[in-house]
Amino acid sequence: MLDKIRKMLGVKDLPEEVTPLYRGARNEREALVLLKEARRRDESRRRRAMADLEELDRAEEELLEEGKSDSISEARKLMLARRIKEIRWKMQELNNRIENIYNKRLKVLNEHVASLETILELTSEALPDKKTMEDMAIKAKQLLEDLEKTKELAEGIALVPEAAQPDDEEKEILREMERPAPEPERERAVEKKEELRPVKEKEKKTEAPVREKEPPEIMFEE
Repeated sequence: MLDKIRKMLGVKDLPEEVTPLYRGARNEREALVLLKEARRRDESRRRRAMADLEELDRAEEELLEEGKSDSISEARKLMLARRIKEIRWKMQELNNRIENIYNKRLKVLNEHVASLETILELTSEALPDKKTMEDMAIKAKQLLEDLEKTKELAEGIALVPEAAQPDDEEKEILREMERPAPEPERERAVEKKEELRPVKEKEKKTEAPVREKEPPEIMFEE
């Protein structure tokens, strides 16, 4: 079947995203059904991943805003920083999954679906019955699950143990939470100075000038 598909499509090699689907099909019609089911499943997963990204983005914003408050302790801020770091890692993982798995695979699936549809229209082959299509959809689902498990095992996800002290990323998040502290004493002093200034000037204007004492008259005896 793979050789036949290669000849029909005029290619030497088939992408790894579709090779198991072609291998599991008995003819071109079955291959088309498998491809469409795989595409539908990946589109659903991509939509779910994008919805998760929106939720994580809102959670990050709320935690960051809480961390900017002056009323919470440093221990609480550090806990928030670690939670924000975990959220950002998860968001990065979801973005990589969307871009490098779902988008890439959907592009390949769309190309092969379009190619097979064109070929089958030209050959005018009959569609398989409903039971056959349902069986192929189940087969496609299982194939995709096996492919995804294999890919995840190959890539691996490194788990970093939590450190007792904040790492560089957590320190950066803590700096995001910081904001300049107000200077109440200095501000009050300036305000008080402004309030007293006109009073002093008024006192200076109304103050009577101090007259110097005249020297006593010297009496000369005759």
